[in-house]
Parts: sequence; structure tokens; C-alpha cells
Amino acid sequence: MTYQDILVHVDEHPSSKPRAAAAAALAARLNARLTGVFLKSEFLRDAMVAESLAYMPPDALQALIEEEAAARLQASEAARGIFEAEARRAGANSDWLVVDGRDQELISCARRFDLTVFPPIAKVSLSLNDISAAAVALGSGGPVLVIPESGAPPALAERVVVAWKGSRESARALRDAWPLLSQAKEVHVLIVSPRGEGGPDGLLQRHLENHGLKANLIVDRSHDASAGQILRDHVAALKADLVVMGVYGRPRLQELVLGGVSHDLLSDPPCALLISH
Repeated sequence: MTYQDILVHVDEHPSSKPRAAAAAALAARLNARLTGVFLKSEFLRDAMVAESLAYMPPDALQALIEEEAAARLQASEAARGIFEAEARRAGANSDWLVVDGRDQELISCARRFDLTVFPPIAKVSLSLNDISAAAVALGSGGPVLVIPESGAPPALAERVVVAWKGSRESARALRDAWPLLSQAKEVHVLIVSPRGEGGPDGLLQRHLENHGLKANLIVDRSHDASAGQILRDHVAALKADLVVMGVYGRPRLQELVLGGVSHDLLSDPPCALLISH
């Protein structure tokens, strides 16, 4: 498996630059095509919740619509400038998309790519709507590379921690991460097991070796910290620049329900996260 098509969310804010740079560097390294995506708001759909608009004179409403359209175009062009500058700097082949900023539109788009690069929470430009990386991972059927606001090193995935618990989600995340794991200098597989289950796994070790990986298996039986904190501690001690983990949870109505470790790390990522469901 490899990543041939990579999608990255970019908006008009400077905080998009480290994410665009990380995605462009990865695309250039893997010889993949990179597509930047801007999430646009629909003014009438978003704004008509304000009842006062219904009483505006037609000419005033038209002027407001045109002003908002110009602001959306300006934001989109600013985002495109950030994206294209980073793609050129990295030497990555690139495309540009503008899609509706509703969750399902973006998730549907992400299903057409091998990897989506996303912030923990993406704000839709000029809108109150936002979309979480967890929602994209739960809905898209593919891996999501979450880049924290501080960015990621150009040689991302030199030191990787795989959070393993033997579940379907863990196995899916491991498989989705092969293109990055195969290039890593160090791979550490962490099993958090306070009650002693899930010790050193010979089949897992052999599976990794069959993929050319000599991974270090770590079993942490700590009782005095949450699994999320234990994972954070190992990331810091190992100086890891990527965590591979399954996302546990489901979207219910309009509220996203996540498992404890997923919520912990996605709310404040200690480094880049490769998440999958």
C-alpha cells in the first residue's frame, strides 16, 4: 500500500501554513499528488437562521449577499496562496478544490483520497460550523493525519509510537500506516495493560517483521495514570513525532461520541497523529 492521493485542509489563516507544509513535504517524499481543499460557507443557509434578515429590504439583502460572496472569494484565494506556496516549496504536484463546508460534503470528498491531512478541528470559513478530524476518520473509511497547530517536522514519522490494543480499530490503523511505518527509523508498539493482559505478542512481532519492521514492543502496566497520559509520557520519552492509533467512537445525531484515549489525544495532540477507524 502507498499514498498516491493526499488531501489537505487549508484555510485563510496563518495556522494553515504548518499543516500545508507538512502535507506538501510528505507528498513530495512519497511522490504523491497533493490536493488542497477549502471549506466554503453558504451565506444564505448559514445566515437565514437570523430572522432579522427576513425583514431586510431586497436591495440591502442583495448588497449583503454580494459582500459575503466577495469575502468568501478573498478567503479562498488567501488559502490557495498559502497552499500553492508550500506545494511549490516542497516540489509537490498539486491541485485545488473548494467544497461546501458541511460535514458530509467534506467526508464524501475524503473518501476519494488515500490520506486526509487535517487539524484537530477545522473551522469553516465565515461560518459557525466546524468539522473535527475524528468525524472525518469515523466517516471517511480512510486514515487521517492530524497535524497540531505547531506543525510537524519535514521528515515526519522518523520515530513512531503505535498504540496497540488488539482491536479492529488498532489493526486498521496499523495497516493504514504502512507507507509511513516502512520509512521510519524507529517504531515502538505500546500496549497499555494495567491488569497484565496483552503481553508481548509473538504474532504481532512476526507480522511487523514480515513487513521489514524491527519494532520495539513496550508493555506498560502502570496503574496510577490514564491510558492517555501513559501514551503521552511514552511519546515524550521516546521523542516520537507520530502516534498511530485507532479512533474509538461514533457520530450520534450531531454530537460526536469518542472513547477516552481518542478524546484525550485529539483534544491536545502531543505530536502528529495518524488515526483510523
